[in-house]
Amino acid sequence: MKSRKALSVMMTAAVAMSMLAATAVYAEDAYEIPEAYQLSEGDYKIGLSNSFYGNNWRKQMVESFEQAAQEAKDAGYIADYEIQNGDGTVNTQIAQINSYILGGVDAICINAASSTALNDVISQAMNQGIKIVAFDSIIDLEGAYTMDYDWISMGERKTQYIMDRIGGKGNVVIVRGPSGAAPDEGIYEGIMNILNQYPDVNVAAEVLGEADATTTQEGLMNVLSSLPEIDAVITHCGADSMGAVNAFESMGMEAPIIIGDNTAEFMKWWSDKAADGYETLSVNSTPSCGSGALWVAVAVLNGLDVEQNMILPFIYVEQDEIDQYQDLEAGKIASPYMSYEYVVENILAAE
Repeated sequence: MKSRKALSVMMTAAVAMSMLAATAVYAEDAYEIPEAYQLSEGDYKIGLSNSFYGNNWRKQMVESFEQAAQEAKDAGYIADYEIQNGDGTVNTQIAQINSYILGGVDAICINAASSTALNDVISQAMNQGIKIVAFDSIIDLEGAYTMDYDWISMGERKTQYIMDRIGGKGNVVIVRGPSGAAPDEGIYEGIMNILNQYPDVNVAAEVLGEADATTTQEGLMNVLSSLPEIDAVITHCGADSMGAVNAFESMGMEAPIIIGDNTAEFMKWWSDKAADGYETLSVNSTPSCGSGALWVAVAVLNGLDVEQNMILPFIYVEQDEIDQYQDLEAGKIASPYMSYEYVVENILAAE
């Protein structure tokens, strides 16, 4: 079995190619589920509380949750499911969770607007026996199951790549993600861990991109004319990289090194530019973690052996792999579909 550490390393070409299907539906694993992780039929209802729905990553995440939930319902593992999408605010998500409590759900999968501000309402849910699976943007609350990424390591790796490319000196722009969310805080910490080692690097600007191409483009265009020549843009890597590209190109500037976000649009642009010698690194988390969260919730409700804190994979794409992704469907982000087989093999039963 794969170790959790192995999940974060660069994917092999064979695995990468399996992720290029035209829709969110990916081939089933050939993995045989151990007896200890077999599911039973159940009369469960599971809710998804998604704090933010304003970018392609979140939309693909919700699609993957819905696909897995429908599969679980068709197989008789759950009776029903519900999806609620928020506006990025804590108050809206508190209202979502309250409605789930009143609706008598058995488990809530939460992509949180804050790591702590939801704790009171989530504690109320847990006190009523509702299982909580927080994923992607997680919470800090004892008793909740979490499925997190090592955000700090992502920030460090992509920033070190930039430092190596620009020789440890020059002007960079940092694009931030959704304010207050754990991914943005962790990625930024990793970015600064590396930048603090390079005193000759100037952070020319920090732009709020909200993991969204349009917001990133607007934010950069508001400041680019007042900045010195930019050597690199360290994106948040949600769905913002093409926004950075478009900002430079719309102002008649050559795009500097821009960290990619594994979106189909950026991958196509990068593939075309690679013929002229453009080089970069692309990385993103896996929006199919929505399906992963659904299956973990089902496993928890079945009373299976589920660790309290679990690790999700990143997908890094390097220069010699870009051609494998040039035909990714528009609007999609490279991500393996997390079937229950995938979740057992790579998360629940991983060593």
